[in-house]
Order: sequence, then structure tokens, then C-alpha cells
Amino acid sequence: MPDVSELWFDSPPGATCVSHGRGADSVCSRCGAFQCELCITPTAKSFCQPCAVVLTNQSLPALSTRAAWKLIFLPLVGIACLLTLAAKGAPLRSLNQEQIGFLLAWLIPFACGLGLVLRPFAPLAFLGSLVAIALVSAALVPPLVADFSGQRVLDLVLLGAAPLVALRDAFAIDRAHRHRVLLASMATA
Repeated sequence: MPDVSELWFDSPPGATCVSHGRGADSVCSRCGAFQCELCITPTAKSFCQPCAVVLTNQSLPALSTRAAWKLIFLPLVGIACLLTLAAKGAPLRSLNQEQIGFLLAWLIPFACGLGLVLRPFAPLAFLGSLVAIALVSAALVPPLVADFSGQRVLDLVLLGAAPLVALRDAFAIDRAHRHRVLLASMATA
């Protein structure tokens, strides 16, 4: 008796591709449609083109939201710290121009994160991630170099983790967009 698991991924003899009418080379692992070598997607060989498009379109909002929260997290922590200082009676007017500029720069990753909630757009994720990494580095690397301590290294690692992971998510969003464009071009060809 043949192994059933092998039959699922290999097309049975005489099976034809549902799109092209040619001999089938494989079976879509999502819908079970027979597919020929023209239908096999370049990145996920076990999915037919329609299923690959559906899966790509389903993954983009989740990737975008994941990156967005990482970009929104650090500015929210900064705002919470400022509100805590204001509640304790420290006047926010005592901030100098450089500190105000630094705080306003955090609006860039925050806005990029909000934009990603609305639309999965890879350049927003890249811009927000790189600005957040630069701001964390600008805030923590000089004190780290001046007074090397384990606590500063831990601060740098903890604060830099979110934008670094958001940068990884930006690459995933970009890859998913490119995959969707490739699938659309294959469908029209």
C-alpha cells in the first residue's frame, strides 16, 4: 500500500494542472489543486498562485501591526515618563532646546507606527525603525562610552530591541509586498 503522505504532495499519474491543462507536477498544500511547473510559486513551492496571493494578503496586516507596536512603544514610554515628571512638579519648561528637539524627533517613529496600523507600507517601517535606532543610540551610546557600566549596556540592549525587531519586520513586510507583486505579474503572464 502506498504512503498517503507522499501522494498528497506528489500529483498522481495522469493528473492535469487546473490552470494550464498540462501534466501536474505537484499539489497545492492549501487547496489540493494540481499544478504544473508554471504554477509553482518561487518562494512557496507547495502553494498554487491563488493560495499564495491569499496567504500573502493575509500576512501583510499582521506583519504591519507587529512592526507598528514596536515603533509606538518607545515614544509612549517617553511620553509616560514626561507625564510622570510633570505630575511630580518638575516643569517641562525647564527642558533645553536640544532636549525638546530630541523629544520631538520621537514623533517620527510614532507617526510611522501609526501609519503602519493604517496601511502595511514597508518604507514607513524602515524609516521608523532606523530613526528609533538612531535616537536610542544617540541617547545611550555617549553615556555608555563615558561611564561604562553593566546597567547602561542593559539599557541599550532593552531599548534597542524593539526598533531592531521592527526593522526585521520591515524586511518581512517588504518581502511580502515583493512576493505579492511577483504573484500578480505571474498571474497576468
